[in-house]
Parts: sequence; C-alpha cells; structure tokens
Amino acid sequence: MNSERSIGAKHRLLIVLALVAPLAYVVLAFLTDARRLGDALRTMGLLGCVMILMLSLVNYLVRFQRWQMYLAIFGRRLPSLVHLLYYLSGFAFTVSPGKIGEAVRSVYLRAHDVPYSQSMAALFVERLLDVLAMVLLASMIVLNHRSYRPLIIGVLSITLIALLLVSRPWLPRVLDAIAGRRTGRINKLLSAFAELLRASSRLLQWQPLAIGVLLALIAWGAEGLGFGLICSGLALNVNLTLAIGTYAIAVLAGSAAFFLPAGIGGAEAVMVSLLFEQGAPIRVALIATLLCRLATLWFAVLLGLVATAAIEIRHRAER
Repeated sequence: MNSERSIGAKHRLLIVLALVAPLAYVVLAFLTDARRLGDALRTMGLLGCVMILMLSLVNYLVRFQRWQMYLAIFGRRLPSLVHLLYYLSGFAFTVSPGKIGEAVRSVYLRAHDVPYSQSMAALFVERLLDVLAMVLLASMIVLNHRSYRPLIIGVLSITLIALLLVSRPWLPRVLDAIAGRRTGRINKLLSAFAELLRASSRLLQWQPLAIGVLLALIAWGAEGLGFGLICSGLALNVNLTLAIGTYAIAVLAGSAAFFLPAGIGGAEAVMVSLLFEQGAPIRVALIATLLCRLATLWFAVLLGLVATAAIEIRHRAER
C-alpha cells in the first residue's frame, strides 16, 4: 500500500512539473514581444491556427498508428480509445531529458499484460526511426547550409549503426552469455537489455521497418508543413522545402543535446538562426519559432496532460 502511494505521489509530481513547464514557456513567449505575437496570431487567423494544430494532430495520430502496428507484431491488441490515451499520456513527459518520461506508457500497458521489454522496444525503435526520418527531411536543405553537414552525417551514421546492431541476432546471445557469468543486479540488467534487443529486432524486419520510416516521414513532414504555414502567415520568404528542412534540422539539433528537456533552447536557437539567414528580422524569426514550438511541442504536452487526467479518472472510477 505504501509503495502504491509512493508511486502515485511521484506520478502526480511529474504531472505538476509537466504542467508548469509549458506555462513558463507561454509566459516567456508573451514577455518576448506580446504585441507582435498577438499581431502574428491575428495575421494567421483562426483558420490558419486551426490548420497548424491539425497538422500537429496528424503527426500524433500517424505515430500512434505505427505504435499500434508495433504492438500488433507482438500479438498485443488493446481497445483503440484506451490505447490512444496511453500513447498520448507519454507526451505529458516529453519535456524530460531524452524524452525518457514517455516510457510511462509502459507502466499503463503492463496492466494489460504487455511486457516491459515489448513496450520499451516499441519506444526504442520509434525513436530510432523518428531520428532517421528527421535526417532525411533535414537533408532537403543541408546543401545550402554546409555548417550543419557534420550534424546530419554524424546523426545518420549513429542511427544506421544502431539499426544494424539492434537487428543482429548475435548481440542478445552475447549479452546472455555475459549475464550468465554475473550475479545480482548486473545479471538482471543485461538479461533485460537482451530481451529488449530481441523484441526490437522483430520490429526491424524489412516490412515493418519500411512502413515505420514512411509513417515517420509523413508524421514529421506534417509538422514541418505546419511550420511552413506559420512562416507564410508571417510573410517570411521561406518556401515549403526550406521550412520542412529548417524544422527538421532544429529538432535534430535539440535532440543532439539529449540532456536538454525536449531540446528546449537548442532547437529554438537553430530555428531562429536559420530564419535569420533567410532574411527574416530577428524578432519575426523569434516569434515564428515560438509559435512553432507552441503548436508542436507544447500542444503535445497539453494533450498528454489531458490524456493522463482521463486515465487517472478512469482508474479511480474502476477502483
């Protein structure tokens, strides 16, 4: 009982922190230039704002379809609405370093007899393919921005090596052999990691791999398109290809600094810098960046909080 109360208290603390972060970001956005930000929203109009948020929704729903596909490969099927709430709940903790907080889905799924090794494998593969998709989208403008070539090449190399290693059947066997010669916590950690790799390799067969990358390109391309609409609404001279590539490079740069929650700071700096290089006034570039992050990152956090609240209410009703 005390253990359950402790877990519940920690969970509530995470929810409070997840709520405070976007509020602080919104306050920062208005302090930056409230008048210009208001003018920008009026310029885009209600329809434009709704379209941008809908494109973010496309991102979340496409990625959820991929997530469902991964669990279906393991023979795990849940009611769609409940499963969607579990998936969205992870977004409430996107601001955790490396987005590790999104693993909260695994806690919910464990109650449906989904082993941690399978849900964590789905999360791990999802991350790898998202990074690969971002690299492909970012390459759309890297020829015109040579300073970002090392980032693209480095991230691509690491991602491909990781995909190659994870898909090799000998690696889990090596870990099991090492675990057999150890005792205690190290043995358990190595065995768990071996199970994670075995589960991940099932998701990296050619068909699910190809479908996973395609869905990732569609999902993140939709958010890049939303950034393009923001730039268009602010009368910035940024074509669609440049907008999608700029968004992808910014997200990659933020992800590279994995210790920063959701890449906050790194992604914004890169996005503002690239827009400024394209001739955008620094204040307008800053506003475009803030609007993009509000419509993508913080909109996801808000949906995650709503989903988490819905799950908690449902659990209380069941108890």
